[in-house]
This record gives sequence, structure tokens and C-alpha cells, in this order.
Amino acid sequence: MKTEQIDYWKREKRALVVAFVLIAIFLSPLFILGENAHFRIHDNMDSNIAWYKVLHQSGQLFGPINGALPQIINGLPRNAFGTEFSGIEWLYIAFPTMTAYALSQTITRVFAFIGMYLLLKRFFFFATKPSAYPIRIGVSLAFALTPFWPSGMLSTLGMPLALWAFLTIRAGIGTWKEWLVLFLLPFYSSFVLGFFFFLVAMALLWLFDLARKRKFNGIFFWRASA
Repeated sequence: MKTEQIDYWKREKRALVVAFVLIAIFLSPLFILGENAHFRIHDNMDSNIAWYKVLHQSGQLFGPINGALPQIINGLPRNAFGTEFSGIEWLYIAFPTMTAYALSQTITRVFAFIGMYLLLKRFFFFATKPSAYPIRIGVSLAFALTPFWPSGMLSTLGMPLALWAFLTIRAGIGTWKEWLVLFLLPFYSSFVLGFFFFLVAMALLWLFDLARKRKFNGIFFWRASA
């Protein structure tokens, strides 16, 4: 039995390698072709990406909310742009535009896959049956390659990772990894674009547990209401 389990995990590791290779192939045109690659224009190349660069070049990244960016409509208020603590802003500061775009896509796709895989493996398809790991990896790969709004970052595709962390903490088996995930996710996602509704769902789950088990789960409540 032990030998069979070792063989099973070896097959799953090989399947994981194949999945990451497919993700790399999917992303490769962005790195190889650069500006000649296919891009979504609407609400992407014609707006958000330009805003990131304008905000950086204006010198108002850390400016006051009543500051103005003279490059747009003779002085667009600073508070019309996103927070300086957004990870995607820093990508466009640290790298050329197309490199930043490719890296942002890579971060989002990779963590979408990892999040869905961890969620399925721990809470849904955790069995070691021969049919279990193809489902885990296949669903995770399909989710990671889902078309999405590029500037949304992990607002949607990061939800499986967040759910994995929350459910692990809820089960009382959370480690520093889950807490690190919940600490870092807000820096590469938007509360308004998705996580507001996600946190409402977590709060409802906490209330359901409270009503069913009559037990106050303080740690889970703190994270769900944070």
C-alpha cells in the first residue's frame, strides 16, 4: 500500500509539472512577442495601464488625496486613482510596461492555479483514488486559464486561495502559511471588485457555524470580519 501511495504522488507531481508547463506556454507570447502579442484593449491598454504609468510619472503616487495630476483633464484629483499599496502599481513602476503586464498575468494565473489546487485537495477531492488528482489538476488548470479582466489582479482568481486559507483557519488547523496568504492578498486584489462579497459570505458562514455548533470561533470571526 505504501508503494502504491508513493507511485500515486509521483504521478500527481508529474501532472503538476505538465500543468505549469501549459501555463508557461499560455503566457509565453507575452514574454516572447512583447508589444506584438495579442492584448485586450477595452478597459485595459486604453485606460488602466495608462493610468498606472501616468500616476508614476506624475510624482503623485504618495501624494495627498486632494493632489492633482496635470496630465489628465487639467488636473485630475489623486483620489481618482488606486492606492499606492497596490502591487500592480509597483510592477509598472519597477518594470517596462509590457514586462509588467506579462508579470502581472503570470502572478495571477499561477496563484489562481495554486489556490484552486490547494482548495480542492484539502476540502473536496482529497482522496488518493486514481481519478482524484486528474480532477484536482484539470479543474485548477481550467480555472487558471479563465479569461479575466487583467487589472482585476487576484480579485476573482484569488478567491479559491483565500477560501482555502479561511476554511483551514475555520477547521482549527491553520498555520503561518494561511495567515500570510490573507495578509498578502489585499496587496494584489481589490476589495470593491470582489472581496467585499467574499467576506460577506465568510461572515454568513461564521454565523451558520455559530447557530449550528453553539460555539464562538474567535479566530475565524476575527479574520472574516477583518
